[in-house]
Amino acid sequence: MLTLCMAAALCVMPLPSRPSVGAIRWDGWFADNVWERNLQDQTWRNRLPFYAEEKDGRVEVRSDRQEVMDREIAFAVQAGLTYWAFCWYHPQSWPGADSYNYGIRLYRSARNKRGLKHAFILQGGHLGKKESWPETARQLAEMLRHRDYHRVLRNRPLLYVFTCEAIETTFGSREAGRAAFEKLREECRRQKTGDPYIVAQVFSAEAGVQWLDAYGFDAIGAYSAPDWGEHRERPYTDLVTANRAFRERIAATGRPIVPLLNTGWDGRPRLGMQNYGFYANGPWYAQPAPDELAEAARELRDWVRANPTAAPAQTALIYAWNETDEGGWLVPTLVEGDARIRRMGEALRGK
Repeated sequence: MLTLCMAAALCVMPLPSRPSVGAIRWDGWFADNVWERNLQDQTWRNRLPFYAEEKDGRVEVRSDRQEVMDREIAFAVQAGLTYWAFCWYHPQSWPGADSYNYGIRLYRSARNKRGLKHAFILQGGHLGKKESWPETARQLAEMLRHRDYHRVLRNRPLLYVFTCEAIETTFGSREAGRAAFEKLREECRRQKTGDPYIVAQVFSAEAGVQWLDAYGFDAIGAYSAPDWGEHRERPYTDLVTANRAFRERIAATGRPIVPLLNTGWDGRPRLGMQNYGFYANGPWYAQPAPDELAEAARELRDWVRANPTAAPAQTALIYAWNETDEGGWLVPTLVEGDARIRRMGEALRGK
């Protein structure tokens, strides 16, 4: 009995002193991007990030420069973030898809990352052609091996997958999709990358269980977790309540969780765009005061730390760093400055 107890103790992995916290980074802010059109109206000027500029009566929102990235890295560290989760698009997804990968290129070329790590968010419909998957898996395994890639549970690269419902379409069947992700794990083993800790990002706990069973993923999380209902404004506290309820529903499944906090949710600037009418299907939320956001982040961190069985990876994700026209951001703005990141940094680094 004593021998068994000692063996069990040796197998227990020590928890990190403080849970890691990441933020989603979606890099649509390159030259001639379509998204900055959504921010031209004066109504949305309070959202403009620090790198926005007014030229000839129009607002340009461009972060595809090294000097901007270097400042963003410093801001992210000030905010208490451990890593950015970059949305990654396979270059074959559509003409111009690789334009959205400028952020990871600039991040990796930064001379001083200040200890900020990174992870990736794959999307089920943007994984490239199925015929190219063996090479894609090889490239992904190599990318996950990067020295600044964020790892959990000692040596497992953290990998998120959004729009899991599209995996079946991409590969032709669920069985083929499962085989594809097993191929990725196999390639990671071959390259000594470490077994990826794959998190399904979903909008319901039931969907999370479905994708873990179908594709062998490791945990359930989310990209965003707002409430649904009447299309009207609601207070930010309602959004935090929705995040909390979503977290509890996932935890109730008994599957591992990577919980999420929304910094906001208000996609009204996108309503005029084709195929973006779904933003009218639920509420939008008033933007939080910096203290409100900081308190919500502190609660998230404390929940992860207090629930190591439910959240074994001891990490959480924030929506978002720079989803400016969708209504979720931490990046400093021209109007508010760095108030959000200052207060959040104090909260996340505190006891």
